Formats: sequence, C-alpha cells, structure tokens
Amino acid sequence: MKRLMLAVVGAGIGSLAGLLVSFLMHDWTPALVIGAVAGAVIPLMVLGTPGK
Repeated sequence: MKRLMLAVVGAGIGSLAGLLVSFLMHDWTPALVIGAVAGAVIPLMVLGTPGK
C-alpha cells in the first residue's frame, strides 16, 4: 500500500515538474505525461522489490 501511495504522489510531483517544463518550453502535453510517468516509476525503481 505504501508503494502505491508513493507512486501516486510521485506521479503528482512529476506532473508538476512536467508542467513547469512545459510552461517554459511552450510544449504542453508530452512534458506532463513524461513527468508523471517518470515521477511514478523512478521512486519504485530506486526502492527495489517489496520486502527488501
């Protein structure tokens, strides 16, 4: 459950970072999607498999 919450929070933070990038580069959709996916996936990859 904690990993799911971390993925959701990471996706939110990543999409906010993507929003900043998209605002600065004037290209909206790809930066938001990439930021959200990266924010959800990177923390889970860093933490490793559950039970460690």
